[in-house]
Amino acid sequence: MKFPAPLCAAAVLPVLFSCAEQVSRIEHVREIPLKTTVVPAEDVGMHRSQATYLLHGAVSQQQRLQRLGQYYFVTWNDACPEQAATLVMMYRQGKTGSTVLTKSISYPAGRKGGTQNSVFEFIGDEAKTKGEILAWKLVLKDNHGKIISERHSYLWGDDH
Repeated sequence: MKFPAPLCAAAVLPVLFSCAEQVSRIEHVREIPLKTTVVPAEDVGMHRSQATYLLHGAVSQQQRLQRLGQYYFVTWNDACPEQAATLVMMYRQGKTGSTVLTKSISYPAGRKGGTQNSVFEFIGDEAKTKGEILAWKLVLKDNHGKIISERHSYLWGDDH
């Protein structure tokens, strides 16, 4: 039985695209603010679970106070584990004006590929003296410094 040429092409295209090489990219950024050392009594919107996770291991009240601040959980797809990579977070904090600060996490070559989970913490004295994060931009770079993927908050804008 012969199929019309357009029908054959339509059947082959999804197979070709599914075999295309994956690219490394930042998939998701989730901010978790921790503003109190008291774990909520009820699990409203995952707040109890998140607070329990972030406060785990902090025994004294001083240790719990040092955990207060903002946490940024970044999920990214690592398609090239054979190359070194760097995840850079540029950000502005409430008490630093328009100064752009940076934090980075380096990943050596030869790591396990697939989904990577990274955490940027703005807690303790840093959170108290510099204030809350107002705007941020995440950049994933390869071992040559070339930008592979990026995401930013709404307040970051496109011109920075």
